[in-house]
Amino acid sequence: MSVTAHEMKLEHPLRHMPRQLTATQQDSLPGRYSLAVQVLSMAAFSLAFLGWLNEAWLKLFDNPFWLNRYTEYAVILAFGLWRIRAERNAYTRRRLLILVTAVSVLWWGMPVLAALVEPHVGYPWKTPIFPSVHVPGTLTFFLVLVAVLLFGRRVICGFNCPCVGIRETVGFAFRDRSVRGEWAWKLRHSKWFFFAYYAGVMIVTQYPPTATSIGFVGGFYALVAVTYFGSFFIAPLVGNRFYCRYLCPYGATFGLLNHAGFYGIQLDAAKCNDCRRCEQVCDMGIPVWQQGKINGRVTGIEDCMGCARCVVSCPTDALEIRDVRNLFKPTLKQNASHLLKRAPQPETPRHEPAARPAAERRNDWQEIYVRPSLADIAEQASRCLDCGVPGCRNACPLENRIPDWLQAAARGDVIAAAEIAHATSPLPEVCGRLCPQQRLCEGGCTLAEPDRYPGGNAVTIGAIERAIVEHALEQGWQPAAAAKPLGKSVAVIGAGPAGLACAERLARAGVAVTVYDRDTRIGGLLASGVPSFKLEPTVLERRESVLHTLGIEFVLGVEVDMHRMRALRTRHAAVFIGTGAQRPRTVDVPGQTRAGVHEGLAFLRAVKADGITLDGRRVLVLGGGDTAMDCVRSALRLGASATVVYRGTEAKLRASKREAKAALEEGAAFLFAHKPLAIEGAAQVTGLRCATPEGERLIACDVVILAFGFVADPPAWLVAIEVETDADGRIRIDAQGRTSHPTVYAGGDNTHGPDLVVTALAAGRRAAEAILADLGHGTTTHARRYADATVSRQTP
Repeated sequence: MSVTAHEMKLEHPLRHMPRQLTATQQDSLPGRYSLAVQVLSMAAFSLAFLGWLNEAWLKLFDNPFWLNRYTEYAVILAFGLWRIRAERNAYTRRRLLILVTAVSVLWWGMPVLAALVEPHVGYPWKTPIFPSVHVPGTLTFFLVLVAVLLFGRRVICGFNCPCVGIRETVGFAFRDRSVRGEWAWKLRHSKWFFFAYYAGVMIVTQYPPTATSIGFVGGFYALVAVTYFGSFFIAPLVGNRFYCRYLCPYGATFGLLNHAGFYGIQLDAAKCNDCRRCEQVCDMGIPVWQQGKINGRVTGIEDCMGCARCVVSCPTDALEIRDVRNLFKPTLKQNASHLLKRAPQPETPRHEPAARPAAERRNDWQEIYVRPSLADIAEQASRCLDCGVPGCRNACPLENRIPDWLQAAARGDVIAAAEIAHATSPLPEVCGRLCPQQRLCEGGCTLAEPDRYPGGNAVTIGAIERAIVEHALEQGWQPAAAAKPLGKSVAVIGAGPAGLACAERLARAGVAVTVYDRDTRIGGLLASGVPSFKLEPTVLERRESVLHTLGIEFVLGVEVDMHRMRALRTRHAAVFIGTGAQRPRTVDVPGQTRAGVHEGLAFLRAVKADGITLDGRRVLVLGGGDTAMDCVRSALRLGASATVVYRGTEAKLRASKREAKAALEEGAAFLFAHKPLAIEGAAQVTGLRCATPEGERLIACDVVILAFGFVADPPAWLVAIEVETDADGRIRIDAQGRTSHPTVYAGGDNTHGPDLVVTALAAGRRAAEAILADLGHGTTTHARRYADATVSRQTP
């Protein structure tokens, strides 16, 4: 059964604020490991397997002392010491120390140095009735059963099992490959077949051996051996705990005692913030959050191995372990704070970047927000909960690795943070400035949930994204160089966000890219239509320099006509069209031809060219989007008194709250529920007649700016080259940006209509990946490999 946070309304507010240590900082989330570590892990296990196989079955050579059935334990010890040294989570480090010590002493040291005759009941077979591979003696086994009944399966699986030992040490590099999901959870019942077989062995061994029973018992040992070793060799595909989850008969035995005994994991719904990190860290694939929210406890406890990763990764102490000790000490809380031996840390409040005083910024064109210091960045980034299901990343059209670069920023490594940000975004410093984070990444942040955090408490993702890139570039960092040239070239028409994203991904993969644009600067609307107080020109100039280092050639100030388009198709393997949507949307408001009426984009371009003055003028801006906010704030800086006239209510204002708030602070007025009927005046504008809920109203003005948005304006030559468009002039593409022409691709506003910068960037990146695939270079581009490499962890 699946359940969502929206289906669960809490009766009590959150009482315990999140802790300032993320799951990744605690080493509880699965990490990515380098190929070298993975190869070393497989080689070490293969060596142990070879020693066991030859001594137990093949007998092809005399096993040396370093290559026999005990080599597995030596490998566990070697990798275990490595893991213990690298482990940063205090509780997991203690557990690993106990596990490696117990396996080394009980399963390796004692059999070699002090071999004892194992006690048994029933008939003494060739091997003890309970396999010596896993349990050192029959009586010990029964004592273990009692301990599991009292304290849970963790007594053996968490602290004294060689199978877990080798998977927690040698196999740890494959932890992030664990299969998850509903079907993977249902398959867990397969272990009951092996348990039934095991129960049969325990019964058969109470009677004198026969040929049939010997074959029955021998078949069990052979099956255990095949599944035990075979499951490790497929660990790169299915994760390190496949045997424990689906095949282990002994784990199934202990799992039944988990249910019958005192062990359990409880969830306090009032503390849970639905980050679902507990499910992401569970190597056994238990739906901890789902079961806990529904039942108040983990019901699939038979699969819990007692590693406590879910508990120690919980940022709010919502999860706690229960066992027999709670009968005698009801107040015992074995939560993350208890297991990690730390006191709850105080909440770090959300602090947005400071804005310069409105009176000051209204008189200049500089960006209004003060860039935070490295210390401020680290403090705010540390607020990230590192959710198991990151809502921020899911809400981002680029699927930015936000938790990864927040983690790097939290530890003060802005270089690593910038590298991770660039792995998925070609213009992170632009997105940090212009994206409406409140309804994208920050809106998806777990801390933004209004039911728990009135007013919103999301991590300041946008401000951090902008700042890490700025600081990294100032420190001399440059994005990764392009890959080895592929011998292919692509033309990109349009140097706006979509075109730049496509060009950057192609160049990074080794494609020779030439970008054409009719403007003399790169950026498209970023350069011509976004005011300097939101995006300073130096930002795009610096980005152009960075793109040049990738080998991208820019041909600016050139209009691509039919003749040039034909030449580009002949010269290049593919052509990408990212011309945007810059034609003003027409509205039925009479009087638009009067002097003093300006179209929004033309007005913003004139402002940037210093071609307009508005001292003492009364300006009305019609529209309610971000373009309207840009126009009204620009008019204020030009000395006008400016008012936004919007036909809808304040609640339906399409502009981001941040932009509307800035406009209001700077002196803009807002008239809501005012539908423009006509622009009045003779030759010159004198007023605007509007329909309001109280009736018609005439508003005196000197200037009217129409900011109703834009529509696609496809080049006339598209039809000639057989590129299809829809009725609104948008280019028809598939999900990857392919047009009806086999070598022509498109993306951005000219395909999906006017939208956000980040959606145009995502469209350009998808088209680049499609171009690479169609050119025969697959979907695993240099850019994607770079993205994986930047977040790989080099220690086990």
